[in-house]
Amino acid sequence: MKSYHFIGIGGISMSALALELKSEGNFVSGSDLKPTELTKRLESQGISVYYGHRRSNLRSADFVIANGAINVDNPEIKEANLRGIKIKTRAELLGEVSRRYKNIIAVSGAHGKTTTTEMIAEIFIHAGKKPTVHIGGISKYFNSNLLLGKKRFFITEACEYKNSFLSLNPTTSVILNIEREHLDFFKTFANVKKSFEKFEAKSKICVKLDKKRNIAYTKKLCVEGKNISHLGSGKYGYDAFCNNKYLGKIYLNAIGKHNVLNSLCAICVSLIYKIPFNKISEALLNFKGVKRRYEIVSENPLVVCDYAHHPTEIKKIILSTKRFTKNKIIVAFQPHTYSRTKTLFSEFLTALKLADEVHIIKTYSAREKFAPEASAKYLAENLEGAHYHNGMKGAYNKIKERLNSKCTLLILGAGNIDELAEMFSD
Repeated sequence: MKSYHFIGIGGISMSALALELKSEGNFVSGSDLKPTELTKRLESQGISVYYGHRRSNLRSADFVIANGAINVDNPEIKEANLRGIKIKTRAELLGEVSRRYKNIIAVSGAHGKTTTTEMIAEIFIHAGKKPTVHIGGISKYFNSNLLLGKKRFFITEACEYKNSFLSLNPTTSVILNIEREHLDFFKTFANVKKSFEKFEAKSKICVKLDKKRNIAYTKKLCVEGKNISHLGSGKYGYDAFCNNKYLGKIYLNAIGKHNVLNSLCAICVSLIYKIPFNKISEALLNFKGVKRRYEIVSENPLVVCDYAHHPTEIKKIILSTKRFTKNKIIVAFQPHTYSRTKTLFSEFLTALKLADEVHIIKTYSAREKFAPEASAKYLAENLEGAHYHNGMKGAYNKIKERLNSKCTLLILGAGNIDELAEMFSD
């Protein structure tokens, strides 16, 4: 039994790790800026959560765990250094926890990690594999970001930011895509690619994608989707093949053609572990998904909440929606970090122009200081016809008066824009 104190315990991965350590009988505490659904859940499990960062939060701890947003000026970090308490990063702890399992399945990529991780998890659960799952969202299947199972399978997301995923040694990894992302850390796209190359080298088996051919492959397996067809309401089906052998039909209960590629990776991983195809197809047919991943919060008018915060993701969401509706597309978007906005400024403009009407909400700065030339307001000023809002309530009032049954509202972003979605929920 050990004592762990988490700084930033309300983070989606931090809270999952805290819950797992608590389940093993350890003493767990943590701090964050304000109460959230995640911190309330932690408290309900007997974890002490302190709001605001203070030296006094750090009682008796064997280890302090810090997420990527915590800097050296944090008073709890200073207190830990003063006392000589060992400080670990979230990534280091995730790596340690994962090594308690026989098989580590880690899903990486700039986009699609959470959905693909959830697909793999739901297939493994349906097949009776009883996996332990760490996911970067709240699963609609098991209503948590953590599922505790047996010690045979550990299924997790693998984030590249600050080379976090290099703390993992995957039995099987997935690389969905590599893009110009997190350049505040990597500086150049070449460095991003080098990091993914290192991640692949640490993996015993790596599943990669050939997007043009709709193929997910390893050195021994090649899973292909043929005869892809739109089934209506933004959902797709296709014929699945493995090493040119017909497996059967896949009907995806997930909106967007990009989910065909995600599902091909999930199928490839499942076949590596000998899961029967009928179990795979059944799980994908009944796929529950993750909150804030094309989550429908209202039916009439249609209001969708999605975590999309990168231009590629925004583009996919808008085009996927246009595929099944003639409605006017209204986008409410909250930029996430100034560095991302600055680095991908022109790409954001191009993606947002695909919408019929755009509302941009004050930047969710996360770990960063205000930068006027990369702010949400500056983005709105450079997008013809865009509306800027300094807060959620103002955005809600303006959008509500313009929303009708002939409109579809897409609420996009990785910050606290889900608060806006709650205002529109049925």
